[in-house]
Amino acid sequence: MIDISKFWVAEWIVCAFFAYLILLAVRRPLQGRHRLRVLAVSMVCIGLSVMLSQLRPSPALQIVREWIPGIYLMHGYWLSGLFFERPMTTVERRLLDFDRVLFETLKVTEFLTRGPRIVLEYFELTYLLAYPFVPASFGVLCWLGARADADSFWTALLIAGFGAYGLLPWIQTRPPRTFEHVSPADARGLFFSRLNVKVLDNASVQVNTFPSGHASVTFAAALAISSVDMRLGLVFGIVATSITIATVLGRYHYAVDSIVGLLLGVTAWWIGFHLV
Repeated sequence: MIDISKFWVAEWIVCAFFAYLILLAVRRPLQGRHRLRVLAVSMVCIGLSVMLSQLRPSPALQIVREWIPGIYLMHGYWLSGLFFERPMTTVERRLLDFDRVLFETLKVTEFLTRGPRIVLEYFELTYLLAYPFVPASFGVLCWLGARADADSFWTALLIAGFGAYGLLPWIQTRPPRTFEHVSPADARGLFFSRLNVKVLDNASVQVNTFPSGHASVTFAAALAISSVDMRLGLVFGIVATSITIATVLGRYHYAVDSIVGLLLGVTAWWIGFHLV
């Protein structure tokens, strides 16, 4: 018998999200290999969550249980991308219209074309740092002696990440870079911009997530650190803010994506650290 009292809240979230993907895979049109992948990976993630919650705790198993949600997060992103069918062009136009007004009002295009190169490189670098941001955040949490907050941490990050990825089957758009022959950052020949594009070509699902997972997850992680150590939380918060700005400047996301992602990250942190 499964003892549900042993489940972390984060493990309930994992089971619920991957069950949701299984249901979508059964009911939505998917290529056969994509459907098989969604079903197989989702069942493995659910199975691992249940198994790790029920096994007799040991130091090694506890470490696995504490770190493995980061892997669930990545697979949730990759599997959600398989549900992309066709872009919603009307939604894309509206998002682009908002970006044009925002860029004109704040003179963003002028900044991208004439601003200090080192500042633009900084933002592109921080976008790249979004990938190690999650494990680094949890590592810092453990280093601060707050391993007992592992469930709260992952609850916050899974809500932030899955909240963004789970909408991809319903809100399907392409990144704004798709509509620019050469983005301002590309025109400047930025080193980290070129590196980011290579990473995205190999690790991204090649479509846009609304809200931005970069913004939601990094803000949730930064706020999680601030719940334990305010000074380190400020450092992580500065990086998370820079990542969010970089998503828009580099044209990886629409401005609305990142604004909503930020709000989702704050909400997810609040749930993880105040309601769990």
